[in-house]
Amino acid sequence: MGYKKLEIKGLTLNAKELPILADVDVLIAGGGTAGAVAGIAAAREGARALVVERYGALGGSGSLAQVSPLMSLKIPDKPEPCSINGLIKRQMMKEGLAAVDQNGQDGWFNSAMLPFILDDLITSYGCDVLYDTTVIGAAMQDNELQGLVVQTRGGGKGLIRSRCVIDATGDALAAKLAGANCFEGRESDGANQSVSLRFTLGGIDLAQLQSFLSDIGQSWGLGLPLLETASIWGQSDTYPLERVFRQGMKNGLLHYEDGKFFQAFTIPGMGAAMTFNCPEIPDMKQALDPFKTSRAYVTGRKMTVRLHRFLKLMVPGFENSYFLSSGPMLGVRESRRVDAVFNLSVQDYLQCRKYDDGIAQTAYPIDIHGEEGVDYQEEDIPKGDFFEIPFRCLIPAGTGRLLVAGRCIGASFAAQSAARIQPVCRATGEAAGIGAAWLARKYKPSDDGKRSATAELIKGSDIRARMIAHGGIFLKR
Repeated sequence: MGYKKLEIKGLTLNAKELPILADVDVLIAGGGTAGAVAGIAAAREGARALVVERYGALGGSGSLAQVSPLMSLKIPDKPEPCSINGLIKRQMMKEGLAAVDQNGQDGWFNSAMLPFILDDLITSYGCDVLYDTTVIGAAMQDNELQGLVVQTRGGGKGLIRSRCVIDATGDALAAKLAGANCFEGRESDGANQSVSLRFTLGGIDLAQLQSFLSDIGQSWGLGLPLLETASIWGQSDTYPLERVFRQGMKNGLLHYEDGKFFQAFTIPGMGAAMTFNCPEIPDMKQALDPFKTSRAYVTGRKMTVRLHRFLKLMVPGFENSYFLSSGPMLGVRESRRVDAVFNLSVQDYLQCRKYDDGIAQTAYPIDIHGEEGVDYQEEDIPKGDFFEIPFRCLIPAGTGRLLVAGRCIGASFAAQSAARIQPVCRATGEAAGIGAAWLARKYKPSDDGKRSATAELIKGSDIRARMIAHGGIFLKR
């Protein structure tokens, strides 16, 4: 059957016929880890801000992908990556939804309740949110971004005009649609990091589990109510639970890939429940391939069933456990990154480089998840030192009226793995929100067809100073 007479309906986008859904100062594509913070930050600066989110909740990886706890910046004297991160954590602790463990790690939080906290915060600052809305196009005029074309839940398409756009999609979708140059995956072969499909179990006897883990030789992470455990093949000295996993595989309860990377944490405010930072999906190297990501959900759920059966039968404390949820969103560590005015490199990490326009500080290691779980970790930087992410990483090269935030900032494949954790993404979101609000005020259509580069309109050092004015703490270089 040929396609000569094939008629495709619903794809004609005549700009003159597109309804204008909104006209705002700052439009944020994606309401996840960075996007929700960007919306708060932009509105806090007085901008008319709107977040468009394809799911029905804010928080992204921290809520829909169930990624909890927050990883540590690994800087002993730095309490927060940015002021809005502190706002979120303080509100969650006030509600009993976050906690600090016996080692001072304050990243423990309840991912199921994060959207409720973010709803309250973002609306209190006056930022609007449009849920169940997908970005499908970039509105361009004279090669300059004028806004984004979206499709709503009912199938209708419309234009959201804006003076500045922040791409916080994680996949640099808006930037790509606008014509920005982007990179995908590892430079050598285009392979992405592993993706995970997290899940949550309830009905766990945590005291019994604690006793069992101690009996088999685990000496860390046993403080109740904030208990954690893990297993990685071949690392039984650090993770004694690995020996139980090996027996589970011999008993036919597990497949090899089920035990490549296993982590579990208790959840503040949920009593007898744990969230699992696994399974990692095998043979999944293209995080943007629609067929492979769809199969990843199916594979992940099958792996989850095996893991739960194994835990019930072989790990004391799980005998009466039950399934609570599986993340409706894949935990994607890396997919697409923009080619920015400045692209972070491994040398920035290794040499602990600092910059006048540094808007995020972190000492989190280069951490690349691959076929064998955590398969590559660069040497840690000296304890107490850190590197900085400059604001220029948030500015796609050769574009105007566009910033990015989150895991799609300008960086090499390896360097991105040290900058992708949620606290850092929130810092980039806050910086982008401030920058976009300022750009919206400064932007004026040019009569001669030329446009000023974003880096000429605002200085990253001024963004850093504004973050400090809002309560952000930046350690001295």
